[in-house]
Amino acid sequence: MRGARVTLTTDVEALGTRHHTGDQGVVEEVHVDGDLTVRMDDGRRTFLGSEEWVIASQ
Repeated sequence: MRGARVTLTTDVEALGTRHHTGDQGVVEEVHVDGDLTVRMDDGRRTFLGSEEWVIASQ
């Protein structure tokens, strides 16, 4: 899963930054509870719950 591209399925606000549905990023870390740390394409990190993303289509 690390290194996979994901697409947001909902708007997310984390670490003082807002990302919108459809934004994409790359998984940096998978947490024990299934949440992800993702580096978004704008260079900022965000945390995503399991219902907030899907694997990006190639």
